Amino acid sequence: MKLEEVSENLEGIFGMSYGQAKYLEKFIKSKKVFNLLELGFAHGVSSCYLGTILKNMGKGHLTTIDLESAKHRKPNIESLIEKFELVEYVSVYYEYESYNWRLMNFIAHHEEPIFDFCYIDGAHDWNVDGFAFLLVDKLLKPGGWIIFDDMDWSFGSSPTMRNIPRVKNMPDDVKNTPHIAKIFDLLVKRNPNYHNFEVTDFGWGIAQKRP
Repeated sequence: MKLEEVSENLEGIFGMSYGQAKYLEKFIKSKKVFNLLELGFAHGVSSCYLGTILKNMGKGHLTTIDLESAKHRKPNIESLIEKFELVEYVSVYYEYESYNWRLMNFIAHHEEPIFDFCYIDGAHDWNVDGFAFLLVDKLLKPGGWIIFDDMDWSFGSSPTMRNIPRVKNMPDDVKNTPHIAKIFDLLVKRNPNYHNFEVTDFGWGIAQKRP
């Protein structure tokens, strides 16, 4: 199935845009990355795009992780990957608090890095995703790539988040600072093991782990 067809069947469901999916299709093919990790999937829209890209290439696998609450989304990821016949290309994990616990388990069970690409679109929080980067670094193969979504997003600017008690109680700098941009600028770009930095029109921060 082409990405265009997947997009038509996902219309109206919150998640990755078709334009972003087309960008990733070209990126994955050109960089030859096949063992993919995704942190945060919500309904599973991005997972379906990534799984379809791999299926159309006839190789690769996506490991994707989100909170247990994602099970109750309508539609949820499992219904969508079954609809697009992607079960053999996508492994779904649910965690109670954050994907970092699952990443810890991956590190514990694998002495060598196992992924060559990671897409992060999850907590958008310095504490969660800053630590996630440290863990992903342990799992990302030399020469692998990482993409951070929502570089300019903040809790205070989010229509769905800014009025919840947790966000209202945040100090103004925590509330209004784009956490992902800080992670990219202060942790990723200052890490000597990473290079080829780019910020796209989609608000993605891209970096490559040095070979």
